[in-house]
Amino acid sequence: MEYKTTGDNLRIKQFITVGLFLLVFISQTNAQITPHEAIKQMQRGINMGNTLEPPTEGGWNNGPAQKYYFEDYKKAGFQTVRIPVRWDKHTGTTPPYAIDVSWLNRVEQIVDWALEQNLFVIVNAHHEDWFYADYNLHKTRFDSIWSQIATRFQNKSDSLLFELVNEPTVEGDVGPSVDEINELNTRLISIIRKTNPTRIIVYSGNGWSNLEQLQQAAIPDDEYIMAYYHSYDPYEFGLNGNGNLSDSDIQYIRNKFKSAGDWSKENNVPIMISEFGAVSSCDYNPRMVFYATYVEEALKNGVAFLAWDDGGNFRIYKRGSRQWEDMKDILIYGSPQSATHLNCEPGDSTISLSWYNRTAANDSIFVQRKTKNSDFKTIAQLGKDIYTYTDSNLAPGNYFYRVISHFSDTTDCYSYPIKSTVEKTVTRSPYNGQPFSLPGKIEAEEFDAGADGLTYHDSDANNSGSASSYRNTSVDIYNCSDTDGGFHIGSIKTSEWLEYTIDVEKAGEYQFEARVASDYDTGKLNLRLDGRIIVRSFEIDNTGAGDNWQTLSTMTRTMSAGEHILRIEITGDNFNLNWFRFSQPTATEENDLNINDFHLNQNYPNPFNPTTKIQYSIMQKGLVRLMVYNLGGVLVKTVINTVQEAGHHEIEFDATGLSTGIYIYTLKANNNSLTRNMILIK
Repeated sequence: MEYKTTGDNLRIKQFITVGLFLLVFISQTNAQITPHEAIKQMQRGINMGNTLEPPTEGGWNNGPAQKYYFEDYKKAGFQTVRIPVRWDKHTGTTPPYAIDVSWLNRVEQIVDWALEQNLFVIVNAHHEDWFYADYNLHKTRFDSIWSQIATRFQNKSDSLLFELVNEPTVEGDVGPSVDEINELNTRLISIIRKTNPTRIIVYSGNGWSNLEQLQQAAIPDDEYIMAYYHSYDPYEFGLNGNGNLSDSDIQYIRNKFKSAGDWSKENNVPIMISEFGAVSSCDYNPRMVFYATYVEEALKNGVAFLAWDDGGNFRIYKRGSRQWEDMKDILIYGSPQSATHLNCEPGDSTISLSWYNRTAANDSIFVQRKTKNSDFKTIAQLGKDIYTYTDSNLAPGNYFYRVISHFSDTTDCYSYPIKSTVEKTVTRSPYNGQPFSLPGKIEAEEFDAGADGLTYHDSDANNSGSASSYRNTSVDIYNCSDTDGGFHIGSIKTSEWLEYTIDVEKAGEYQFEARVASDYDTGKLNLRLDGRIIVRSFEIDNTGAGDNWQTLSTMTRTMSAGEHILRIEITGDNFNLNWFRFSQPTATEENDLNINDFHLNQNYPNPFNPTTKIQYSIMQKGLVRLMVYNLGGVLVKTVINTVQEAGHHEIEFDATGLSTGIYIYTLKANNNSLTRNMILIK
């Protein structure tokens, strides 16, 4: 019999096709999130500790939970909140071990508050010491508790996770063994799966749930699991508040996170550190470094993190006033790209701040300051490669600083904050009563009047120069043997600096000349204009003797017109400095330096990766040195150090061994030099 498609049959087939499409679409849009997908969205988290763990809610140092907590968590930028819950005080002690309905309702209300904010939520069994103290005796009751939790929450969003047990031990390290915790994890997962077949379950090892105990535990045979561990290491610092945070402590933290990340990859199990922190009795500066280190290492190793916040010794969120401790911005904006190695040098009415930049992709640097009575506010916006700043005219008191790497197209990266103290106030003034006019000559010894840390910095408190009576400062001033007599600065050491108030007549690049003498080849300096480097790694050659004076020169970067603070920053020691001079070059003066056409080859763009070509011309035969420095002024490679003929030259520079960042390349020929920037991005 021949089958013919009628109109009704066709409509039925179309209806079935559309129905199947909708079913597939619905199943895809409502698909259960996988543990690997979830862990990427859970990265930055916080605990609502010491709230639902007491025998009665809010019975310790906090009051009952409030809905606005979760609004504030979300607004701050947290992605996950862990809600520790103690169940035994609200559960019957005889079969069927029923949990009080009022308690289940209250926990559900709080969970819903969190889910309404689109947060990931972790609910656990916390402080169940009754169970840990006698595991075999109380298994049935604990199983019943989890069966009831699973049943009550089975229809919640898959953003709700179940954590089986928290630190299953009591004082004296009494609790389930490794074998018992393995058996417990397997049994509880099977109970939960009866009502929650695809909900993500978080497990760990026995004891205090540290990483080593997690790694000793068996991995449950289940597709929807995550692992967690806790760490407050170094223990004496994190939990007892003693001592400082040493380099070896930081390396220990790094090694532990790497071990966690490696374990996660090897076993294909997402991992989180669901508790970490340092007590408030720790000194402020190392405590901030502690939090920053944990955040950075967690992010580098793919470990989601949830800081412990109990409203007390580990307080992060001030629940009553809805304000935050300084760690919050580390937890939200900390990054492996954040500026690090912050250092403050307090002086009289000044604090000199320095740091290390770890990214070349930002467009600027913000310096922020706060006091005990104010929030952080931006006090300076600097160039992307600046790494020092001096805050002046400060009244006595405590100040807090942080550095923000600002990006125009992505989230800013915050450094950890650092605290410093000003003891007394001194003001700045130009030495001769008015700024030095540029173009013009500046005598080195005529730096601004003020104090160490405000207008100069010397490595010791004594003026050991032969003309120490000339000025009452710690800068070493000597009678000068140069043709113009007068005085010079000597005994110069790395990290010292001098500042001068100047008035630039016309914006532009200037020729910088320095009158120097040295019987070493270790001298080097930077020039900064209002903190921005205009000459980097200017080398002071060996002139043959400490009284054999020579004039060396280079070109500055553009100097804007108007009044500025000029800093001579010493980055290499053992030379004498008499004077320095600025002049505006004519169109042909750069050629007079015997160097021109100095740039990266246009076919090798800046930024580059990993090679580029450097081009230049020299006007006469002579010794040519081409050197590459990092932003700290450290020589990372000498590309050329040889005699070359006059003419055009092209050199390939291979940066394979260098990391992403901004580098300075300096060409020297016949006692003259030019400097340029290069950006390496890998």
